[in-house]
Amino acid sequence: MIDDGTPSRRRFLTTAATVTAAGLAGCTGSTGQITPQEPSEPREGSPEEFYYFLEDNGVAVEELTREDDELFLTYDSEAETIDESDEEIMVIYEVYKLALIHRGSEIEYLYSEIADPFEEQALGWGIDTEWVHRFDDEEGDETDANESTNSSVGNESAEEELDMDQVTLWSNIMNTKVYEEDVEAVGNESDANETAANASDDVLENESD
Repeated sequence: MIDDGTPSRRRFLTTAATVTAAGLAGCTGSTGQITPQEPSEPREGSPEEFYYFLEDNGVAVEELTREDDELFLTYDSEAETIDESDEEIMVIYEVYKLALIHRGSEIEYLYSEIADPFEEQALGWGIDTEWVHRFDDEEGDETDANESTNSSVGNESAEEELDMDQVTLWSNIMNTKVYEEDVEAVGNESDANETAANASDDVLENESD
């Protein structure tokens, strides 16, 4: 079962598609350029450390920016298949969880754009931090971002519950994927809304004459 959570898939699609479209035009519109920084002791759970661990885990970061409590990541994908692309997404998710969220970061959303996607690959995707807290929150987890997070579960019922949480989490992330048609749809909707707003303004102006 897919739980869209908050924000809804529509918000993710709209925001991510807008960001992707702007990115394709050469400007994301976000502020706060992030640069990698080696982790401190104790860990800060900062976007700079997140950037560092992304590169440490083989993710080719092209750009990471911050606007308020949202991060905007652009990365070069080495994937040649959808499965390989999904594996990259899982790596980025794990780093996001371990280097940021489980370290107490207040970042609420991650919007990711793939710099040069192959045909059939998504242009972008996103993570709502609330999903981490709801479906993958391991209190007291001290695992490093570059280590495995697999752990044994004491009984079958707990294992089944964990598995269902993981399925829901992964479904939510997959459901945020943005494709070319989504960018076009957002653009068409924006154009339609602008046309309607202009028409309304014209009517009000004529009535005032």
